[in-house]
Formats: sequence, C-alpha cells, structure tokens
Amino acid sequence: MNILEIIEAKKRGRELEPAQIEFAVNGFTADEFPVYQMSAFLMATWFQGMTPAETAALTGAMLHSGEELDTSVLSGPSADKHSTGGVGDKVSLLLAPLAAACGLKVPMLSGRGLGHTGGTLDKLEAIPGYNIHMDNEPFLALTEELGCAIIGQSGNIAPADGRIYALRDVSATVDCVPLITASIMSKKLAAGPETIVIDLKTGSGAFMRDLESARELATALVAVGKAYGRRMSVIFSDMGQPLGKTIGHANETLEAFDALRPGNRQTAPQDLVVLTEELVADMVRVAGVQPDRESSLAMVRAAWDSGAAFDAMLAWVSAQGGQLDPDRPDLGLEIAPIAHEVVATESGWLSSINCRQLGLSLADMGGARRKVEDPLDLTAGITFHPAIGDELKKGDPIATIHCNTPSLAMASAERLMAALTFTSERAQRSELILGRYS
Repeated sequence: MNILEIIEAKKRGRELEPAQIEFAVNGFTADEFPVYQMSAFLMATWFQGMTPAETAALTGAMLHSGEELDTSVLSGPSADKHSTGGVGDKVSLLLAPLAAACGLKVPMLSGRGLGHTGGTLDKLEAIPGYNIHMDNEPFLALTEELGCAIIGQSGNIAPADGRIYALRDVSATVDCVPLITASIMSKKLAAGPETIVIDLKTGSGAFMRDLESARELATALVAVGKAYGRRMSVIFSDMGQPLGKTIGHANETLEAFDALRPGNRQTAPQDLVVLTEELVADMVRVAGVQPDRESSLAMVRAAWDSGAAFDAMLAWVSAQGGQLDPDRPDLGLEIAPIAHEVVATESGWLSSINCRQLGLSLADMGGARRKVEDPLDLTAGITFHPAIGDELKKGDPIATIHCNTPSLAMASAERLMAALTFTSERAQRSELILGRYS
C-alpha cells in the first residue's frame, strides 16, 4: 500500500477502503511518511468529502490508535455529553452530577478551551486543588462509586486525533464535516459510554454558524455512533448569545454550582437551566432509565430540587481534590478584584450580539487562549446582564468585567460594546432549543 496512491484516489473522489484509511492514519501517527503528505490527504478530503463508511473507518482508525476505557465494569448505564463549544457554556459542571443523581454513570473526558470558547478543564482548575489527571482504573472506580468523574484526555486516548487535529489547524482543514466527526467521535468512543448526547450549537458564538451546517454534522455524528453500537441523540441549541450570565472560568464555575443548590433551579439563568435539564433528560431517556421526555424531565428536576445533584457535585469535586466551601456564597473561588461596570450609552432594544467577540473580550484579559500553550488568568471574567430582545435605557448595566488590570478591563469593555447591536424597534428574542436529531 502506498500513501501517494491513497492521496490520488481521494483527490479523484474515489471511495477509500477501510484498510487504506487505517494505513494513512497509522502511518502518519508512526512518522512513516512526512507531514506534507498527510496535509495533502486532509486537503483532498476537505474537497472531496467522505462517505458514511469512510467517516466511520476514519473514526475507527483514530479510536484504535490508543487506549479505550472499558465501561462494562460499571454497574449502571454509562452516558456522556459532548458540546461543540460556545461562550459561557458551563453545562458539563451541572450535567455530570445531575446525571449521576439520576442513576447514570458518567465517565467524562474533557478538554481545554481555545480561541473564543471555554473549556471544562479550565473551569475545573479554577477550583483550588482539583486534580484533572487520573489513570483509567481509579477514574472508572470513582465513576462507579460517585456516578461521575471528569478528567483531562490523556495522550494515550486517540493519539492520532491529537496529531491530525494539530495539522488540520495549520492546513486550513478544520471546517470539514468528516474530519470534525472523526475527531469528536474517536475521543468519545474511547471513553466508552453506551449513550452519547450531543449539544450541537449554532450561531455567532459557535463553530457551526448556521443550522443547515449543524444538521449535516449531526447526521454524520449519529451515523458513526450507531455504527459503533452507541445510543445517540442530538439537541441543536442557540449560541447567538452567552449561555447563562457569566463568561470566564472561576465565575462560570461559581454560576454552575450555585445553580445546583436546592431551590435555585427557578432563580438561576433560565437558558442555562433549560438546556441542562433537556440534555440530562435526553441522557436518561436514551439510556433507557425512563421511557419518555416527560418522565425523564421529572426525574432530572426532582434530583435538582431535592439537593441530590448538589450533594453529588460536592462529593465528586472533593474526591478529585477540589476544595469548595458550600457555606460561602463564592464557594471559596477566587474572582479578579477589579469590577469594571459597562453601561448602555444609548437607549434601544438589544437586537444581536457577535457572541464570538464576547469570548475574545475574555481573551483580551488573559482569560482565554489564542494559542494552546498560552497561560490563563482563571480569575478574569465577565458577567453579562441583558439578553437579545431586552429593552435598555441609557445608563442601564450591560456587563461587569472582572479583571486584575484596569487597562485590560477597558480593552475588554471596548470590544464587548462593539459586539452589540441596538435598534429603535422591538427586537425578537432568540429560541434556545432549535431542534433535535437521533
């Protein structure tokens, strides 16, 4: 077999055999042919696409390049959620203990943020002492005992994906549905959950900017998951504005965990509450714990309101070394001391938000990465008050910027205000749940 022949076949639009795809992935991972040839293969794939069978084969080659967790040792149904990323997306921090309180086992391998999106691991590292590193056996043992655990993906999980993604990032081949699908699913399949629910975001703060592109990706993700025997479900959600009120690591973690307190389901930001309970209810339903959406939602809300999910969160975080004080309003998390208030300079209706720019305004303060190796200020953040469709008067609060340096707070505020569009006419509110697919 020859990599040049494989590149030529894909360039001409011919369907590759699984063995050819495996040869390309394994050969590149083992440094058996140069980077420029893999770049050519990726670009040919970008132009010609892949059939469902090819996408499944690519996923399998990347999956089998490293370790796979054996969740058959868990005593309950295993399930996980993947989000395609957005601004203010702290759902995993609520979802894992909620799902655990509903009887699911959630072994979650999470990643870091890059660019305008936040990462679950970065939020967790805002908790003093939280350990994101754990070997597979104790990780699964903790999941068995407490119902959930969240760690970082090790270099032994789908290592081919790590190498290929880095190359996609510098070869203009990130936005390719078969390559996105294989990247997401190889990691999720390696973690071993029987049920996978996808939160597929679309809008100005998402990688998939329109619903048509999101549906194309959903079709590919579900097809691959089912090809590997997984129960799959997708919820399309809006990312045209931040989820919840907070952007940043410590303050997103605080918002998420505070929302889980008994009695706070009704008072927490309702977009965060609704999306979280819908995703957990889908996990419960698809995993077979409850027969339909209504009974699944009832179970999730009962776990939330009773305090069972809050207790599950405290137990999980403590077991991974995290130090939280549930008796303190700030839970013992450090938030940057400067609170710079941003107010409306004119009256009008908030009609649209360039949500990506809000994420980048966090990067202006050192709270998000522009490169993988960038250090983070975990204490920096933004509390964003209005939603699309709100009417504001001149002088009304728009945001509170939490920062350690006044000049950086001013730069962040300038970018934030430039991202907002006001109109003199009533603006329509955005729908949060845009559709479903399974």
